[in-house]
Amino acid sequence: MKNGIHQIIFLLLIGLTAFCPHEGICDSVASPPFYDAIMKIIDPLEYSGVPVMLKPEVALNLDFDKGTWTLRNVHEYDSQGNIILEDGRYGLCAELATYLFEKIRPLLDDRYVIKFAMVTESGFFSAGRSNHIVLLLVDKSNNQAYLIDPSFHKYALLRDLPEYHVLNIQDTLSFVKDKSHDVFFGVDQAIPLYIKNDFLLNFSVTGVDGKFDRDNFIFVISAIRRYKFAGRDILVIGRRNKEFEDFEDKGMLTQLLTPQEIQVLFDKLKIWMEKV
Repeated sequence: MKNGIHQIIFLLLIGLTAFCPHEGICDSVASPPFYDAIMKIIDPLEYSGVPVMLKPEVALNLDFDKGTWTLRNVHEYDSQGNIILEDGRYGLCAELATYLFEKIRPLLDDRYVIKFAMVTESGFFSAGRSNHIVLLLVDKSNNQAYLIDPSFHKYALLRDLPEYHVLNIQDTLSFVKDKSHDVFFGVDQAIPLYIKNDFLLNFSVTGVDGKFDRDNFIFVISAIRRYKFAGRDILVIGRRNKEFEDFEDKGMLTQLLTPQEIQVLFDKLKIWMEKV
């Protein structure tokens, strides 16, 4: 019941951020609560799944009958069940948001309500296909709602971040609640990997000419430029009618990854392919 009340409070307050009947008071709000402490936690964090993907224990499984693919051993937890970031700083949005939630929760008293939110973000995570996760913090004493996005190092009033649109609000994320170590996707679905130089890199497993079986599958790294939403394949490896196939857009790859990262990533994809 308490969670239900908090959900209603959040929805109401998010609406209030678009209109404040006491404009002078709202405009005079100081910096967000615990701003320096929270930004100190956020500053070293980096949106990247590449270090995790390259770990020896992370494996890729394909289910041709169900048309799905799974990354195994992606999520790690400590003895208290808290999420562990690779090298203490790398993760995708859900991991970064969970890590930040766990770190800042001890700062907050009953004056504040904090939740997870799935949002669209106009640069990379457009409406209709977004799974971008952030935190929403409400200060009940003054009806202010704040958005905290550790992926993009942003923390401000929600109404001051028009590039975001809230899709839904959650008390916790399902993978954390279940302490899951794996992530699951359908064929042709992509997982965001890395943001650099105004580009988002995605990884996906796709079929070939309408077929998805041991003789026809492709691993794809694609790059999407901010605000464009049209992907460009920059690294491809797989099988087409049993024949090995690979492709590298060397010019784009060298803009986004170091030569060592490119080689290690290519080697990892090749290992996965050979185990199918």
